Amino acid sequence: MDTKDWSSLAGQYALARRLHGNRDGPARMDSWFAEQRARIHDPAFAKGFADHIDLPGVAEGDYAHRLVRTSMGALLGGIRFFGRDVSRPFVEVVAHGYGEEVEGTAALVDAVASEWSVFGPQYLRLSMTPEAWAAFSANRPDAILDVTVHAARHDAMTPPDGRVTLEPFGEVEAATGMVARRYADLARTAPDLARNIGPADPQDLRGWHDTGNLLAIRDTGQGRIAGLLAVAPGGVAWLAGDEVQEEVIDTASAGRGLAASAQMARAHAAPGGATLMVGTIDRLNHASRRTAERAGRGAVLAYVFVPLG
Repeated sequence: MDTKDWSSLAGQYALARRLHGNRDGPARMDSWFAEQRARIHDPAFAKGFADHIDLPGVAEGDYAHRLVRTSMGALLGGIRFFGRDVSRPFVEVVAHGYGEEVEGTAALVDAVASEWSVFGPQYLRLSMTPEAWAAFSANRPDAILDVTVHAARHDAMTPPDGRVTLEPFGEVEAATGMVARRYADLARTAPDLARNIGPADPQDLRGWHDTGNLLAIRDTGQGRIAGLLAVAPGGVAWLAGDEVQEEVIDTASAGRGLAASAQMARAHAAPGGATLMVGTIDRLNHASRRTAERAGRGAVLAYVFVPLG
């Protein structure tokens, strides 16, 4: 089957052309999809799960992607664990040809539940455009938003407002402490969100620091460091560009829109205006979603959980 035969990808192909151009966009989609299909026969991919997870009745090869064909359509997917928690398994449906109708989704649910029954997953997860999500949720009110993906070209983002300046972060240990304190605050004030997201690894922070991608956010009004922003080359699925890897504003400066100001400053200072700034935001992280939208990074994709009950 060619990628054009997968009905779930049609909207994303249109999005890819809009964001990456008529030639590069579909090429990126094709390359990403080829990588996903290759994971059907990639022992290293399956071993990456098996080395850390030991579940009764599960063989190493069970963690590989699978191509499943039924009378209603075909699907490509693989097992995942939410937050790497083995008690929260779900099936990532990379692509399917079941259509978006109620009957098609019901058949997709049945196929996934049967194929991955050894894991006892409670949900499957789909990716779609926000427009498709709006229509899908009307037919499947039991579906749950997981994360939204926000992206925009640097030169299309909101112009800087001058409320902050960005500078290389000084000591990486201070950055590690700032991140740890902010997430500790989050655990106290928003425990449900804290269960879904976590702080950047100190080793990653050091890597971004060494490459100049870890920036201190200085509040120009108060003249003090108010937080940090790490943006480095990366991407989400087939979306490639500069990825927001970490972003924290200290508690004393929170609620003033400084994170949005920092993203705007970073976007317009970076070379290559056609490059995307991209990142994922948890459904419960309303503050980060407002930040991205204020900075001009609207939602372009939604990842959605559908119950398998």
